Amino acid sequence: MLRIDALCKSVPGTPPRLLFHDLALRVGAGECVAVVGESGSGKSTLLNCIAGLEPVDGGEIEVAGERIDRLDDDALARLRRRHFGFVFQAFHILPHLSLLQNVALPLWLLERPEREAAARARAMLERVGLGGRADDAPQQLSGGEMQRVAIARALVHRPQLVLADEPTGNLDPGRAADVLDLLLAQIRGNGAAGVLVTHSRAAARRADRVLELGPAGLVDVTART
Repeated sequence: MLRIDALCKSVPGTPPRLLFHDLALRVGAGECVAVVGESGSGKSTLLNCIAGLEPVDGGEIEVAGERIDRLDDDALARLRRRHFGFVFQAFHILPHLSLLQNVALPLWLLERPEREAAARARAMLERVGLGGRADDAPQQLSGGEMQRVAIARALVHRPQLVLADEPTGNLDPGRAADVLDLLLAQIRGNGAAGVLVTHSRAAARRADRVLELGPAGLVDVTART
């Protein structure tokens, strides 16, 4: 479902700083991998590169059989809309929309019928414990609740690739476990691939594999986690 070969990325500076070189990764359908590493190692940047949101210095990225490094902006946007689900640290919840509308947004972009979009968004809000707040505005939410809305929105269209950046970072341990249950159930149940960036050892242990990111690429540290 996700294939990466010989990926290289550096950030500007004098001299430029290498984040990773010759990085390779395979994630199969129904599999979730956790990416760990020191702050500044490039974990969030790696997610952005996979999504085509940041340019790379070299290498290949293939998602669901499509080489994203060969796509123009319009084709890449269509691919992201259909196949990607994102959970970002900054949430990116739209303040002028209700919670239901925020979660339904990916379905609207895919031109799903209004009734179907609303029903699926409401069901996903129920799954993250916010079913009674569908008509609330985002300004009424805590940080943890915003995180849950972001996760509901990322999963509502049943994406083939889920990219999650610290998805439990704003949640208490009990709610974090529930959210991970939901993420993993959706990934495995829909035959998607999941890449989870996390500082949480408890979250990392729930993944199928744990990979540590460094300048030389990704190293499997599952046995040490």
